[in-house]
Order: sequence, then structure tokens, then C-alpha cells
Amino acid sequence: MWARVADGSIQEIINIPRIITIGGITHPRTMFTLWTDAEKKEIGILPVTKANHLDGQYHTENNPSYAIDEDGNAVTETITKAADKTLADVKTQQLIKIKTRCNNLLANTDWYVTRKYERSVAIPDKIIAFRAAVLTVYGASKSAINGAANIDALKTVNTNGTGATASITVDGTSTGVVSASNNTITKNSHGFVDDECVYYETDTRDASDADKPIKGLVDGGQQYYVHSATTNTFKLSLTPSHYGDEAAISLTGVADTGDAHIFTSLGIMKTVNDWPGEEDLAYKV
Repeated sequence: MWARVADGSIQEIINIPRIITIGGITHPRTMFTLWTDAEKKEIGILPVTKANHLDGQYHTENNPSYAIDEDGNAVTETITKAADKTLADVKTQQLIKIKTRCNNLLANTDWYVTRKYERSVAIPDKIIAFRAAVLTVYGASKSAINGAANIDALKTVNTNGTGATASITVDGTSTGVVSASNNTITKNSHGFVDDECVYYETDTRDASDADKPIKGLVDGGQQYYVHSATTNTFKLSLTPSHYGDEAAISLTGVADTGDAHIFTSLGIMKTVNDWPGEEDLAYKV
């Protein structure tokens, strides 16, 4: 996006390259992409720094406004809020969305229930747990949405949090780090909090290219949730508390190799954004 400027004021906003006549001289559309900013400035064409649009789920916008930067080298676009959308309407849309997601997640395992009813074949425990977790998340999401007092509160319900710590690295072979008796990992002032989602990986493989994770964990980018965090220790769970079935993973021993076992924070997921999956380790049959 560019702006045509003359006599210190913006004459027009140009959204896409086009043939343009300035001062009686016609310039090809390729001028916008082939000329340098300095060359374009000589004929009164400045680049526009575009603004981010507001979230259309919650707000309507005023028409953009434009101002020449103090140094005269660019134009800045500004987008402001016109109004919040009606709270009840936004809630209705979100309630429909989570109900659809709940139904879609349950649909693939409905046949277990049908088989149980028609043929008295037991439903696997993991499928029972999965379906219960889906319904738990749906109920909690519905309550959170309905409980929002205004648009800003509803946005908070839907906005994931960031972790205090980007990542930590521990020596997975050390019994001073990995406790099989307490199922804890020790890292002083690690910064993680309960229910923070973390991504686990090691940087060590053996000659056969096999992973050497902390025993009880799975390498290769498995996600876990922080459980029972203290200042210097934390446990891990396959599921967060809002699934209703969180439990500390049993760590059965230190890793065979590797002093760089990495836990990277993916943030703190809000209930409405974090649902069980049939292929999750906690539920996979």
C-alpha cells in the first residue's frame, strides 16, 4: 500500500500497483515494485505502514485514517474501534461454535456407545475417559462464555495466556533433576505454572537414531501440562485440569543419555481453546 502526497498532505491511498500520472508524467505500475523508496518519494509516493485490524468477532471498525510520519518518509494507517458488537449475539455465536466442536469430537466414538447398547460390548476405558473429558470441557466452556459480563471479559475467556518462561533445559540423566520417587523434575526458579502446556524434546539420539527421553515421557515433541508446580520443581500430566482427569505422570527413571532435555512453553490454554483429542496419549486406544 502506498500514499500519494503533495504539498504536505495525502492526496490518495493506492492499494495495488497501477499506472499513475503525476505532474504530467505517466509512470508504469512496475514503478511501485521496482523503484526504491527514495525514488518513489521524489515523485510524492510514500509507503504506508498498515495497521492491524481489530478482531471482527467482537468489534466494528471506523474507516482507517492516515498521517504522514514526522520524518516524511512514510505514512501510517490507524484503525480505531467504532463499537463493540452486541454481547448476547457474540455469546450465541460462540456457544454454537463450542457445541458443534463437542458434537464433532464425540461423533467418531459414538459407534462404541451404539455397540454397547446393541451388543453389550464394553466401551474401552480410554474412550469413556475421552468422552467424559469432551463433555467436561464443553460444560466449562459454556459456563465461561455465559459468565462473561462484557465484551472485554468474553475476549479474556477466549485468549490464551503466555508462560513466564519460554523454555528450560535440564540434565535428564541426573537423579538430582529427575525424581522417580516423587515424579518431579527439578529446575530452580523454572517459572512454569500449573496447566501450562509444554513441549518436550531431547537433543540426544543413539546410534540407531532412537530417542533417549526421561523414562515415563515421550520424546519427539510430545505435549504435556505442568502439574503440582512449586518454585523449583514440577510434575507433568497428559491432560490439564479443565479436562477433569489430570494426573501426574509416573517417571520411572532418568534418561539414558543427554544433559539437554528441553521443555518449551506453549502458553496457558484457555478452556474454550483446548479440547481433548481421540489420538492424545491419554485417550488413544
